[in-house]
Amino acid sequence: MNDLEELLRRGEFIELGKEIEKIKQIINDLRRNRKHNEANKIENELRDFINKAFEDIKDETERFLELSPEERLRMAFILAAKTTVVEGMKTTQIRKILSMSNGIFKGIKTKKLKDISPEIAKMRYILAYTASRHRNQITPILEVSDKILPKLTVENYEAFHDFLQAIVAYHRFLGGRD
Repeated sequence: MNDLEELLRRGEFIELGKEIEKIKQIINDLRRNRKHNEANKIENELRDFINKAFEDIKDETERFLELSPEERLRMAFILAAKTTVVEGMKTTQIRKILSMSNGIFKGIKTKKLKDISPEIAKMRYILAYTASRHRNQITPILEVSDKILPKLTVENYEAFHDFLQAIVAYHRFLGGRD
């Protein structure tokens, strides 16, 4: 797992995703060959790596708007890995949130929205409802977003919108499905 940590540290997310896919394939091959103990050991190591990375980024959430685009991208990758590899989230479970974000972003760009606070409030409770409805598969996104959303304004919303799009993109890249 040291290789994974190094790829994450360097921000090589495509290579990291490929390595995660290789590990998942090894786990599947071991299970097919009835080597469940070995498969479980490797799977637990992968989950531990992702869970540790997730715990590390939760502290950064408070300063989301101060983070560089690269740091936000790293956070998006880790959230995608946590929700996809560890929690088994499906794309449909986040699609409504992304659709809401698209609506807010479009409203800002067309200058129809001067105040996004009502939309932000709605997004927060829909995220909470979705997390409870889908057995907490998107809870990591809720935990991070709930700290970011109250700080958003018309002027800085684009950073969060891009962040959500990156989560979905990496989710799909890591094998996320509908």
